[in-house]
Amino acid sequence: MLKKLSFTDEVVDIVTPTNEVLSAKYKRSFAYITVRDRLPITITNVIDLLVRDKDKIIDEFGELAKEEIKEVIGQFSKLKNELQTNKPFQLLTSDGSDVPAWNAYYERETDREGEVPRWFRTSWIYAECYMYRRIRETFELSSSLKTFDPFRKSKEEAFHSSVDAMAILGDYVLQQLQAHGVKRFPSSEMKKVALWGNQYDLSRPVGSELPEENDPLKNIQLLSDHVLVDESEKMWSVLEAAAKHRESITIDIVADNAGYELFADMCLADTLCAFSLATKIRFYVKTMPWFISDTMEKDFHWMRHKLLEFSNEYPNLADLANRWEEHLNLKKWYIEVGDFWTLPHVYSEMKTADHQLYDKLSDATLIIFKGDLNYRKLLGETNWAPTESFSNALQGFHPAPLVTLRTIKADLICGLKPGQAEATAAKSEKWLITGDYALIQFDG
Repeated sequence: MLKKLSFTDEVVDIVTPTNEVLSAKYKRSFAYITVRDRLPITITNVIDLLVRDKDKIIDEFGELAKEEIKEVIGQFSKLKNELQTNKPFQLLTSDGSDVPAWNAYYERETDREGEVPRWFRTSWIYAECYMYRRIRETFELSSSLKTFDPFRKSKEEAFHSSVDAMAILGDYVLQQLQAHGVKRFPSSEMKKVALWGNQYDLSRPVGSELPEENDPLKNIQLLSDHVLVDESEKMWSVLEAAAKHRESITIDIVADNAGYELFADMCLADTLCAFSLATKIRFYVKTMPWFISDTMEKDFHWMRHKLLEFSNEYPNLADLANRWEEHLNLKKWYIEVGDFWTLPHVYSEMKTADHQLYDKLSDATLIIFKGDLNYRKLLGETNWAPTESFSNALQGFHPAPLVTLRTIKADLICGLKPGQAEATAAKSEKWLITGDYALIQFDG
């Protein structure tokens, strides 16, 4: 049972006002539901995992882990209590390379808010990122569990549950790759594959369900009329123009979820390379376990190796894994890691918070941002009017032409036509949080 909150006087019973930053202080917002319900459940699930898999963890991490598991569980119980009673945030104390940036952000927000940030008073993005960073810090401060990923098991289970869907998509992609000298790039299908792959998210809102049909190619056809904005032609135009002039084409993919979505992203990347619409692709991934299902470098490699194990049952999956290994070896593909992606900064702050990353992105021909968390950061975690232009909502963030592929799972949006938000809400009251609708938005 969820703990009764004792600070309801600090939460206002309204929706998030237009142009305000998303925060759990607005009771009729998805931020409030997330901080009140979903974040404590995430902590509880980590505790349950440690209890349930204690013996396996000790086998993997050594006898010292036996006592440290108890200590870690105690720390997570404390963290959960801090959240549910709206306690002030704390400075981080581990030796992580990102700790100075985190603590500087804490000091900045304390000055800006006029008090130490708290769960139900600060921005949603800060509160949510802070929880995942505190989970990571708890393991960092241990001796034996420093590298433990509390979400590894759920990511691996999600991978195995989607292998059949990967096999169907893999067959289709290999057919396209074999025809690359004859056919045009299958832009319509590949954009949908990459877009709707974002539905496979382990932190999806409770009550939202994936389509029962496990054929991703059928699913994307069923969902075609759920794409509220589709500016993909502008994206392809950028790449085709660069290819026409025989320019070197660098595509940056800021990844979201591991498992099926990452597989779909790699299929898109492979197809772009085969059709000469990319000469170099850089995948930006997280440095630590993040938002349950976000991609880390180890998830990238783990999936490739797992696909090779299906050489008998699904030989096409092994063929793709071998192709992708070759792309990495030939330096066509790169895996990029960096602290910025797991900081609470919105992207309009990147230029000052991490100018080296901003400059690197500026070298790209096109940047593809995947998923809802990236979208929230692109929009500055702000409740824009639905008709506000995507370009304005970026608040000056434009290192290079960029596109966002997002299935909608949070109550912020922009770039819609007048009346479009209202018409969609009439069809589905919870359209902003179920992941059943999507956007492809471009800023050139």
